Parts: sequence; structure tokens; C-alpha cells
Amino acid sequence: MTREQNVLLKLINQSQFGLSNPVCYDEVDFDTLFFEATQQSIFGLIASEFLAKCPEEKYLHEHHKMKAHYIRYNHAEEELTNLLSNFKIPHVILKGNASAVYYTDPSCRSMGDIDFLVPQELYSKVKQILIMNDFIEGHSDERHTKFSKNGILFELHHHFSYDIDLESNIVEGLKNCEVAYVNGHSFPMLPKLANGLVLLDHFRRHLKDSVGLRQVIDWMMYVYHDLDDEFWNNDFGPIVREKGLESLAKVTTRMCQIYLGLPESITWCKDVDDELCNNLMKLVVDSGNFGRKNNVGRSIEAVSSSIKKVGLFHKLQESGKNNWKAYHKHHWLLPFCWIYQIFRYAKLGIKSGRSPEQLRSDLDRSKSRMEILKELGID
Repeated sequence: MTREQNVLLKLINQSQFGLSNPVCYDEVDFDTLFFEATQQSIFGLIASEFLAKCPEEKYLHEHHKMKAHYIRYNHAEEELTNLLSNFKIPHVILKGNASAVYYTDPSCRSMGDIDFLVPQELYSKVKQILIMNDFIEGHSDERHTKFSKNGILFELHHHFSYDIDLESNIVEGLKNCEVAYVNGHSFPMLPKLANGLVLLDHFRRHLKDSVGLRQVIDWMMYVYHDLDDEFWNNDFGPIVREKGLESLAKVTTRMCQIYLGLPESITWCKDVDDELCNNLMKLVVDSGNFGRKNNVGRSIEAVSSSIKKVGLFHKLQESGKNNWKAYHKHHWLLPFCWIYQIFRYAKLGIKSGRSPEQLRSDLDRSKSRMEILKELGID
């Protein structure tokens, strides 16, 4: 890793667990360090130390923007939870503040969408409630519908899991939700078993595409607060073992001990290969939050991984169906969707301007990712 990436990891340690030795800033490029932190969506975690060393206006401005967004985010979440409570709709917040609650300072966690889960049988009713209260409906898929209001994005879930069945645990958690508090703001969240499964599975899903330090830290802080040896041995471990997620949980946790300062008192992860932890951390650092650092390379990785999983023709056909606007109007074009997608990939490749060497590097990175997934048992 680069000098700036190593400093970034040490600053995460300092922000969450305290760091006995001072960070060495000799020859550190603060623009590069800022870039690394923002690409991983974790500038808030290191902002206090960073701004003490380099209080330039551009960095202060970014920090103020983050603080303002956090206030708007909590206000929007409170409006949502009050609305659903008024209609007596059971619901819980997923990720977001349900992750931030474990942080030393919850306001330092970067916030994206407001994800929330409702009982499946009330899903249609909740959609109508949101629409009647000026939420703008967007894209839907097999698990959720997107909404927006006043510049904040929401995702209404009726299911969380799909390719690994965790739903019974999560539905049980929804029935036994808890009230959590961050900075004077309250919200409903899943109990610790179900919430941990959500955070681990969220990390797993994005690891298959591109995952960054924010998702790693969400998992790490959950482990630090809730997943001690006793809870792992008696409750959490047996479930993730059954679901094929044990290796991922152990390797990710051990990686956090090696690189991010997670205390060594947690012993249930100690029997893993440290080299795999090193490879996983390199993948995370190189990727950025949701693959932000990979740009076009991320799409090539995703396509390569998907082809390996479902087959070339199926991938071309399904992508063609999604991307070809003419097919959306004229379904008789279905047999030709795969041909359309071939030409689309060719056009995107030319438009990207990436050299053969860069494309080869993208494919090599995809191969490396698939090898790590295989070792983790989640390919």
C-alpha cells in the first residue's frame, strides 16, 4: 500500500480505538490522503486529526458539507419513522444509523440512502402512504422500491436477503425491534443478531462487485460492540456457519485486527490465514466505496465476475434486455438482445479510451477478486 493509504488505516484506528503511537506525516501528500478518504467515504472519521494538521479551506468546506448532510439525513429519517409510526407500521432502519450507532461518534459516518424494512404484507400499503406524503417513487426490483424526497434517497424493503436465505432471522428481528439513539435522534433497528447478519451480508454482496472501507468499518464496529466470543459461539457462529458465511466473517474480522486496531481480545477469528486477510485488505483499499476508485475497470470486473457465475450468453441476453430501449417498446426483439449487448460493450470499451494494458489489468483484478471470493467460500 502507499504511504497515504497506510496513514489512512492508522487514522481509522485512532478515531475508533485510540492510537498510542502518533501518526507519522513525513512526506505525506494531504491531497492524496484526502482523495483516499473521500473515495472510501470515510473522511468524517479522520477529519478531526486531518484538519488539525491541514486546515485548508477546501477540506473544511467538505467537512461542513458532511455535517450539514448528516443533520438533514437525521431529520428525514425522523420524518419517515414518525409517519410510519402514525400509521402503526412496524419498521426498522437498515444500515445507515443502524451502523453508525456503533461508532465512537455516529455523526462521523458517511450517510447514503435511508434503507428501511417493513413486513411484506404491508409493503403495498406503505408505498401508498409514502406517495400520499410527497415521496417520489423510483425504480423497483425484487426486494425494494426507491423513493426520494427533498434531496434524500430512501429504499423501502419488503425483503433483505435473496441469494442466501437469512429472511427468517430478519423477520424475527423485525418483530422484536429495538429503539436506538444517536445524537438525540431515536429510530427503530433490528436486535443484534439480525443486525449483524444484515451488515455481514451487505459486505458480502458488495464484495462480489466492489466494496470499500466504509462497509468494513460498519462490520468491525458491530463486532467490537456486540460480537464477543460468547455471542459468536452460542448464537451468531452457528447461523453463519450454516449459511456459508463463517469464513467471510472470520477473515474480515481478523483483517480488522491486523490493519484497523480491532482488539485482539476477540479470539473466534484467530484461526484464519493472515495472507488471505492481506489480500482482502488490498482489494478493499484498491476498490473504494462501492468501487468508486475503479471507474470503468469496476464495470469490467463486474461483467467478468457475472459471466463466470451465470455464463456468457445469459449475461449478454439479460444485460441486453435491461439496456436496449427499443426492446422495451418492441418485445419481438428479444432474440437479438444478446447481439445488441455485444455492440454496446464494444462501444463502451472504445469510449472509455482504456488501453489494452489497462483492460488487461482490469481483467487481472477481476481474476484476483474471484480467487479471493473462492477462498472465502462465497463465489
